[in-house]
Parts: sequence; structure tokens; C-alpha cells
Amino acid sequence: MDPPEDPYLIVLSLLAQVQALVSPIEIVVFLLLLLASAIVSGSEVALFSLSATNREALLERADRRSMCVLTLLEKPRHLLVNILLLNTLINVSVAILATFVTTKIIRIIEPRSEIAVFAIQVVALTFILLIISEITPKLIASRYAITYSRRVAGGLTLISKPLYPVTLLLARMSSAFQGIYRNWRANEDSEVLSSDDLKAMAEIGKDHGSLEDDEHKWIQSLLDFGETTVRTIMINRLDVSAIPITASLTEALELIRTCGHSRLPLYKDHLDNIQGIVYAKDLLSFLDLPDTEVDWEQILRPPIFVPLGRKLDDLLQDFQRRRTHIAIVVDEYGGTAGLVTLDDVLEEVVGEIEDEHDEARDTLVIPTGEHEYRVDARINLIDLGDTLEIFLQSDSNEFETLGGLIFHLAGDIPEPGYTTMYHQLELSVEAVENNRIRTVHIRFHDNDNESHELDS
Repeated sequence: MDPPEDPYLIVLSLLAQVQALVSPIEIVVFLLLLLASAIVSGSEVALFSLSATNREALLERADRRSMCVLTLLEKPRHLLVNILLLNTLINVSVAILATFVTTKIIRIIEPRSEIAVFAIQVVALTFILLIISEITPKLIASRYAITYSRRVAGGLTLISKPLYPVTLLLARMSSAFQGIYRNWRANEDSEVLSSDDLKAMAEIGKDHGSLEDDEHKWIQSLLDFGETTVRTIMINRLDVSAIPITASLTEALELIRTCGHSRLPLYKDHLDNIQGIVYAKDLLSFLDLPDTEVDWEQILRPPIFVPLGRKLDDLLQDFQRRRTHIAIVVDEYGGTAGLVTLDDVLEEVVGEIEDEHDEARDTLVIPTGEHEYRVDARINLIDLGDTLEIFLQSDSNEFETLGGLIFHLAGDIPEPGYTTMYHQLELSVEAVENNRIRTVHIRFHDNDNESHELDS
């Protein structure tokens, strides 16, 4: 009787035969196709997730990559067809190559295992395509949409040229089918223009001179209005002026005179426990009686609370329905994150509305020398970028101010004197109060003409 064969030797023998049949070139081509599929899949998410704000930032950059992205987005239907066509061709090529290799492997095993091998091939290939070519690149692309779009725009433009005839044919066919569907539906919804259509019409009107710059900006602001959240425009918790419930009438009036606001939240014990809103006009009847003890519960107005992610168009409806001008913004844990007013909402459409109590933006950035500034850490990164004529904006929602950027770079609460470099900017913390950065000294090194995007 022959001795039993060693399973280890059998596996080695099979691997040797597979290696002899499958060439390194086939493996390299397979890996390159997977990489190409991942890049194309990610480009779809990155390009079509760019908001109007992102596109405006790219337009301000005006470099070759940014303009290439904007050129691709001018024809979204053609771009989508082009991406889907490329992705389909690549994935089909991957499947054909995998089948070709599997057929070779079947030659060295028993015929009864053919079904099992093909089943394994389908499962394995599906898993590989989902993880490597679909899920992972799309997650990365959605996280770094601007950076990813700028990286792939040139390659997509180059590849799309030889595919243009096929892309044009497919785009026209899809338009024809869409027209047939609309006629079949025969309802009013088919006549409604999308937001992108209106933006494109506004751009054409601006280019042809039928729209002034201010009119174009108003239209863009109105179309972006529904995409903006309360987080973007709210007054931060640390900048909120509020009245403690234990305050006397004199103390409340003094706070109103100091801050210049006509509506103030009233809190009990701490700012996370807002009881209501005090209107300054409701205290007018007590001016002649400054020593009167005020029953705050009798003059309080009920507050409205909104989450950080509340859209501005929904918030405006809340203000109209509740007939109020102020709302308390709460975070995911129910704590007070800040507040937002009707003026803040309207400013998103018509621009800044400043009164005698508003702090001018110019006072947030004070020149102290050539390319040197003393900056209030509360300033928004976009406003700071406009002043310094560079692009500063975070893709993430973790921070939006200069102070947030320094916390992000330091990874800790910095002490006065802490200095760090961020591209062209030398940031030096001058003052810290209650773990909050107050002022920062900025020295601008104009040694790089390219704008920079904050890494989240």
C-alpha cells in the first residue's frame, strides 16, 4: 500500500502549477485595474459632492487643477456618463481577467471542482470590488472632496477626450429616455428647474452682462441658503450674553446697556439651563423703579431650541411660525452650543447688516507691520483668508475659526508664546484666557503662490 501523500506537499505542488500558469504580468494588470476602478469610483463621489461654497473656493484659487474641476462640472450629465462608462469598462475587464485566470487554474484540478472554483471566484471578486474599488475610495473621496477632485480632474479630462463620441451618444440617449418618461408622467414636476440649472443660468447671465455682480451673488446666496446649517452662522456659546435668574433689575439693565442686545437668554445655575428669553422692552416699565424685585417668570418669553444641523430655510420657517427672532442652538448632548438670530439668517442672503453695536470685521485683524497682523482668534477662517488673500477653509466640521485651527495643530491647549507654522503662516499665540485663545500674532511669508486647503 502506498504511503499517504503529505497535504503540505500537495498544496505546494498546486501552488507551483498555478504560478507556472499565471504570469506576473497578469497579476500586475489585475492590480492596476483595481486601482483604476477605485480612483474612478472615488471621483464620482468627490466631484458631485462639491457644494456651491467649494466651487466658489476653487474659482478663487484659479489654478490649473481647480479650473479643470470647474470645467468638468459645467456638463454634469456628460461627466456622470463618462465616469460610469469608465468604471464599467474597468470592472468588466477585471471580471474577464479573473475568469481567464480561473480557467487556467481549473485545468490542474479535478473537473468536479469547477463549480466550486467559479463560486469562490464570484464571491471573492465581488468582495474585492466592493471593498477596494467602491466602499473605501468613496469614503475617502467624500472626506476630502476638494483635494480628491483636484487630483483626478486632469486625468479624467485627458481620458474623456477619446471617449467623447461614446459619452455624447449615451448622454443623448439618456436625455431622450428622460424626455419620454417626463411626457409619460405629464405632471408639473417635470417643468421645475433644479438648483444647478438656476445656478448655471445665473452664471450665463453674469458672463453676458445681463446680471450685475451683486445680483449674481444674491441669487447664489438664495440657492445656497437651503444647504447652510445653523452651525455655520451661530454665535458661539462663549460669546453669548445672558442674564442669570438671580440677577437684579439693575444688573440686567447694565448688561443690556453693555452688550447692546434687545433680547437676552435667561439661565438658571448655568448656561445649559436656559429658562427663556428676556426682551429689553419688557423692562421699560421698571425703569422708574430700579429697586423693584422682578419676577422673571412673568416676563419671560418661551425659548425655541434648534440643533446644530438645522437648515436655515427650516429655521426661518420656525421664526415665522413662532413669531420670534432668536433661537438657542443645542449640541448632540442637549447643552447650549450658542444662539442664532433672525439677523444672522438674513445676512446669509443680503450680506452683513451692521449696527452701532456690531464689532467691525476690520478690528479682528490689525496690521502691526509688513506682512504681520494681530488677529482675534474668533475670526472665521474664510474671513481671515479673504484678508490675507489666501485660501483657508477646513473640510471638516471640527473647527471654523483661527483658534480652532491652532487647537487642531497643537493637539493641546497652548500657552502664550506657543508658535507653529502652517504653510505660509507663522502663528504665535499672544493671549489665552480661560483655556480660550484670545489673540494671535500672524507673520505671513509670501513664498508660495498656491493656496492651501486645511487637512482635517
